[in-house]
Amino acid sequence: MHIGCYGVETFGMSETRVKPIQAEIEKAIRLFTNVGKSAAMERVRADLGIKSVFLKTSTARERAYHKWPRLKTWIAYLIKSPIKARMAT
Repeated sequence: MHIGCYGVETFGMSETRVKPIQAEIEKAIRLFTNVGKSAAMERVRADLGIKSVFLKTSTARERAYHKWPRLKTWIAYLIKSPIKARMAT
């Protein structure tokens, strides 16, 4: 789970971006718990105490959004001066 979530702060809060990572983690959970494809993964994850990747990415992104402007690195500059128009990049 931790390897799959490395650098998730930069993914954004997009469920489609984390879907492939979530699928691989669910394969591992199915293998570990020995359940079939008909099992509800939301319930299996809840029983094991595992959060979804989307929830982890959203939480990490929100934390980074508040933490990064106070850093003394280049990321603070990027956060403080966001892109005004996507076509300009």
